[in-house]
Amino acid sequence: MERRRPWVNSSQTTNWRNNDSRNCRPQTLKKPGANFTRIDLDTKFYDGQDVEGIHLLTDFDQVRQLQVRLGRFAHGPEDFFPANWPVSLSTENIHKLTFGSYVVAPKPIGPRFFLYIDSSGEVFLENMTQHIFRVDEDHVVKMNSFDGRPVTDTVLDGDFCKAKRNRDDNCNGGEEGQEKLTFVIRDAIRCKGVDLTKMNIVERVGFVKEEIMKPRLYALENSKESKQNEAFNLDIVEYLEAYQTESYLNEEFEERFKYPMRSFIFSPRKKGYICGTNYDIFQWTENEDHLCSFRLKIPKEIKEPKEAHLLVGGPYRTEIKWETIPLTDDLRKLDGCIVDCRYVDHHWVFVKERLDRRHPNGKSALLGKIHAQEHPVSRHLLLTTLDQCRGFD
Repeated sequence: MERRRPWVNSSQTTNWRNNDSRNCRPQTLKKPGANFTRIDLDTKFYDGQDVEGIHLLTDFDQVRQLQVRLGRFAHGPEDFFPANWPVSLSTENIHKLTFGSYVVAPKPIGPRFFLYIDSSGEVFLENMTQHIFRVDEDHVVKMNSFDGRPVTDTVLDGDFCKAKRNRDDNCNGGEEGQEKLTFVIRDAIRCKGVDLTKMNIVERVGFVKEEIMKPRLYALENSKESKQNEAFNLDIVEYLEAYQTESYLNEEFEERFKYPMRSFIFSPRKKGYICGTNYDIFQWTENEDHLCSFRLKIPKEIKEPKEAHLLVGGPYRTEIKWETIPLTDDLRKLDGCIVDCRYVDHHWVFVKERLDRRHPNGKSALLGKIHAQEHPVSRHLLLTTLDQCRGFD
């Protein structure tokens, strides 16, 4: 039987801006919507848990001020987490890696955040739901220049990760930690008042290494700083030339890499930081089982619905019905929430709720994931293709 593709019904669109009084958790609060209109006081920092020294910012006006400021720093939206997003690598787009100079870096498993140090030295963390957390003054991660001046006016882009158990080696010049989370820097928007968005990825990461990581590690190694009370550790990834990807695919690197691995990110060397879905940045995981993020919506016009709608992002911030999923008791509690689903035997299967997202995958991103699932890039094809990149500037 021919495999049925889960194509969208483009005639059904929804602008998800309702004022339903219920919420995912607890149900006495408003549901999460596409626009940030209130602070969910039950929001936890990491994996449903609080972290010592990090507290949710509850002043709505201050939160909106920070959201707008970060959006402007990134030259992106002020009402949407203004990061750049890769597309899935598939046999359909892999040829783009041969069009120019690309670099590659590992992406560890963990939620994505912006780390913002304002002009006074206060440290804030914005997650993908645009909730803002403040790091207490006595738990701030110390970042000083070689001349001793504190680093300010900085926006770093990265993931909060848990180190592997019984692993002492670091990622790339980072710190050895015990039980603390580590913020792994994968990119940067701003550093010490310098706008980095026009620089390429190698220049951006290199700037952060020189201005933050090297002075910090020097201070730690020479006992000029103590990280005992810091809320988390700090690390940074290393970008290699794309044709050197094989160096990341051996068991030695897997053993040495400090964090559980999620994927590899291929970034163009000659382009700056661009918010939104970036069709020049690719994410690849060998034998990946792609999960797709939807907004679950139970139809109100049906008295006793047996199915829920799965919505994806459409044009002009609308959300459109993509498919349906059998409605279970567990899913009835998640009306309006973002959920991850897997496509199995022509049906969507619920996997988990996504507490770290406010928006579903866009239509194009979803199509890319489905295509990558159906037309995966093998390790041999990847390395053969990247071998053609040798010689690019």
